[in-house]
Amino acid sequence: MWGVVLVAALVVGPVGLAVVFGAVGGVAAAQSVRVWRQAGLTPSRAVAGWGPLVAALLAVPGATWAGIGVLVVAGSSLVHAVVRGGPGGPLATVGATLRCGLLPTVVAVAVVLLAGIGWPAVAFLVVCAIAYDVGNHLWSADTTSPVAGPVAGMVSVGVATLAFTVLHTVFRLEPFGPTLSLVVFGGLAAVLSPLGPLVASATLPAAGSPAAALRRIDSLAVAAPVWLVTMWGYLG
Repeated sequence: MWGVVLVAALVVGPVGLAVVFGAVGGVAAAQSVRVWRQAGLTPSRAVAGWGPLVAALLAVPGATWAGIGVLVVAGSSLVHAVVRGGPGGPLATVGATLRCGLLPTVVAVAVVLLAGIGWPAVAFLVVCAIAYDVGNHLWSADTTSPVAGPVAGMVSVGVATLAFTVLHTVFRLEPFGPTLSLVVFGGLAAVLSPLGPLVASATLPAAGSPAAALRRIDSLAVAAPVWLVTMWGYLG
């Protein structure tokens, strides 16, 4: 179902991706706020929850506005911490708010900015994320091995990369150049996708904390921003 939603957002374009990733990121941040409050801190639900959507929508016009959106989230976290305070003082409160909202914001902004570069750029990444999640979850459900799921997910990303290289030979998917460039970016997705859940878990009080929406985007937690920076370097 998540894959179907992502494909529909791809068809709509940058605004569709901004709404989907911003909304899911907001829910993920709100769920993180809930578990951190249960742990004794008081992050802002409003700032963390609305931050990903606001930043994602601001990213539609380009990187400058995306940067402003991220700064707005950080600044709002600081203002809330100073005004409302909380256990551990303002520093602990602003840290908790950023810990809840910054990762979903970065993922949403990176995906939207990739869409601004070109439809194939963001479609390739999203399809790789879907492939990784499917392979990971299917194999993880049938085995107790902690590495079987991630390995299966990486293999699935390899299959998705092969499919895109075939499409590229026929349709010349811009902004990719030689076929090797797709192999490199697909390899990045395969290597970085398993790191995303680890980074997402580090933003929670415990790895098993209930944050279902965060788990929908965690495979992009590292892959999306690194892909974006690498793509800028590749095109530059």
